[in-house]
Amino acid sequence: MRNARKHIIQFLLLLLVWMLLVYGVNLLMAGRYMLQSFRRISINDGLFGALNFILFYSCLKWMIPPFLETKNIKKLLALLLPVLMGFILLKYTIALNFFPEEVLYRGYRIEHGQRVEIYTTLQQYLVNGLWSSAIIVMAAFAACFFILWLEEDKRRTILQQKQLQAESGFLKMQLNSHFLINSLNSIYSLALTGSPEVVTANKTLTQLLAYMVNQPAGIENREPVTAEIRYLQDFVTLQRIRTGCDTGIVFNWPAQLPDKRIAPLLLVPFVENAFKHGITNRPEKPVTITLQGDEQQLVFSVHNFISGTYHDKTGGIGLENVRKRLQLIYPAQHQLEITGGKEEYFINLTINW
Repeated sequence: MRNARKHIIQFLLLLLVWMLLVYGVNLLMAGRYMLQSFRRISINDGLFGALNFILFYSCLKWMIPPFLETKNIKKLLALLLPVLMGFILLKYTIALNFFPEEVLYRGYRIEHGQRVEIYTTLQQYLVNGLWSSAIIVMAAFAACFFILWLEEDKRRTILQQKQLQAESGFLKMQLNSHFLINSLNSIYSLALTGSPEVVTANKTLTQLLAYMVNQPAGIENREPVTAEIRYLQDFVTLQRIRTGCDTGIVFNWPAQLPDKRIAPLLLVPFVENAFKHGITNRPEKPVTITLQGDEQQLVFSVHNFISGTYHDKTGGIGLENVRKRLQLIYPAQHQLEITGGKEEYFINLTINW
């Protein structure tokens, strides 16, 4: 039922466009002779224009699509020629019986001093009708190719979106697994030393994992900035528990932020990188995380002093993957600056909402 309704609506819309182009334009061009031309235009472009549209729609829907699939020109001609001849004969029969003056009359000639009216013969009408029908068939072919191009473009766009989602999901999975490895190593270290903080660390890790797992796979997914801040707070808490130095990490964010949304898990790799390479247990050289935002953009920065000892060899994918995710999710809406030397490392990320 829904399919039939869709086809009826499509038919009526195409008919409306066809009649506006053929009948409406000719009416406008009639100008001051409209009263004299109205009947002729209504018959030739209105009635016969509607018949031409039925031929056009028949070709568009039932004759050309099978040909485009099979490329069988003989089958197309065997189907098309009888239909064209049938439409031409139908129009000639209507014109001959009802509208000979408006459709078939061609003028007059003088024979033996008498005026003889001239009308289009069936043979002449067939020749002219074949030419005009050929134009209608070519228009139907053009419309078919245009519709196929639109459908192919739509399919291509959907495939690109799915590819981007798959790539983004794969990159996020790599980042998440990398984070999980580091977090479990930290909790394992606390457990080995018998630290009572291992319970709090485990609870915090559970909250972090719950937030990660609950994220949809779509590339268009966005979370409130406040949710990302809570996630970063839990992440920082876990690191402070591991190092036992609360003042070795400074996290600054405004008391109020605009009600904006951001792609989830996009900021944490920069913080993780600072913890991994930086000094986190010396208050005089803290890891400093700063987040600011207004109605136009979000500015996120991380600064750390570089540690002389680093043993984690699993983190090479972190920053490279977050670069790729930024290109996928915010292709022309972000700026990422990374500067560093032997002693300090600084990143600054700007995202335009």
